[in-house]
Amino acid sequence: MKSTSILAMASAIMVIAGCGGASSPSGKDFDPRDTVVVPDGITGEDSIQYIEEAVLHSPFTVKDLLGLSEVHTLEESMYYYNNAEYAQDNPKDAARTVATARDSAALKLGNRLIRMGEVVNTKGNANDELQWAAAVNVALDSLRMAVPSLSAESAVGEIMRVMHKFTSDSQVEMNYLTYVESMVEYYRTIETYRQWLDALPAALKPLAQKEYEAWHSLNEARIAFWNDVSYKQEWYSMKPMEIQGYYESLATERRNALELERGIVLQGKPYAKQGATVSAAQWEKWIAENSVPEDIDVLKNMGDKDLIPSDSLVAARVKTLKATFSRWLAARQAFAAALPEDKGKSYDNLTADIHRRMMEKHGE
Repeated sequence: MKSTSILAMASAIMVIAGCGGASSPSGKDFDPRDTVVVPDGITGEDSIQYIEEAVLHSPFTVKDLLGLSEVHTLEESMYYYNNAEYAQDNPKDAARTVATARDSAALKLGNRLIRMGEVVNTKGNANDELQWAAAVNVALDSLRMAVPSLSAESAVGEIMRVMHKFTSDSQVEMNYLTYVESMVEYYRTIETYRQWLDALPAALKPLAQKEYEAWHSLNEARIAFWNDVSYKQEWYSMKPMEIQGYYESLATERRNALELERGIVLQGKPYAKQGATVSAAQWEKWIAENSVPEDIDVLKNMGDKDLIPSDSLVAARVKTLKATFSRWLAARQAFAAALPEDKGKSYDNLTADIHRRMMEKHGE
C-alpha cells in the first residue's frame, strides 16, 4: 500500500467492518467475482480484497471501478443508524435512527466513493484517480435519479448529511466522520482537476497533465512529511480528526487555486500576488523548522522512542519533499511559459501564492 497518499492515510483511521451488496447499474457488464474463484475459508472483506488483488490493476477504467459489486458499509461506523435501543430511550428523537430511502441512496453513494477510492489508492496512480472521479460521477447520477431534486454538488453533499444524521459524539465516530468528509473533499478536487484538463486547448493539455501529476506527488510528499515527521502524537485521541482536517484543507486549497487558474487561462482574468514570494532560503528554513515532531519535549519525557522519527526517516521525507516540490515548480513554470505573456505572469503570481500557503499548515 502506498503509505503517502491522502486516501491511504485516511483509511488507516478505522478498519471498516462488514460489507454490503450494493452495486451500480452502470457496472453490470463487469463483475470481478465472475472471473475469480475465491478459495474456501476466505470470506467477507478478505474475499473482496482477494478478488481485487486478482483482477483489478492499474490503469483502471471507470467500468473496472464501478464493477466492484461489494463495498464497505458506512452503516457499521454510525451509532444511530437503525438503533432501536436509542429510539426506545429517546422517543422524541427516534426519527434520527431511521434510514429513509433517500438516506440509503446516499449511503450507497458513500460506500462506492470510499471503496473505489481505496482501491485506486492501493493499486493506482494519479491518472487512476481521474478515473475514480469519473466513476464517482456515474454513482452520483444514480443518486440523482433516485432523488431528482438534487444538483450534482448537493448530491455529493448528501453523504455528509447522512453521516451527520447517524454519527454520535464519540471520538471514534467523529474521527471516522472527518475521514469520510476528507474523502468527499478530495473527490471534489480531483473532479475539478479532471474538468480543468478536459477544458484546456489541446496544446496545453500535456503541460497541464504534467502539472497535475507533479502536484499529486507533491501532495503525497507533504502529507507524509507532516504525518511521519512533524506530527507524532500517537496517544492523542483527536489526532485522526486533526490529520483529516489538514488533508481536507490541502484539497480545498488546491481546488480554489484551480478555479483561479481557469479564470487566468481560459477567461484572461489578471491575478496579482496576495503576498510576498517565498525565497529559497525561507523554504529551506521552513522545512528545517518543521523537521521535528510537534511537542518534541513531551515525546522525550514520555520516553517512547517510537514516537520520535529517526534521523533516516526525517532525511528521507525531507529529500522527497524537496524533490517533488522542484518537479511541481518546473511543471508550473513550463505551463506559464506556454501562455501569452500577461497570462503567464498571472499564472506565476498564483504559483508564488500557492507556495506561500504551503508553509501554512492548514492552508489558511
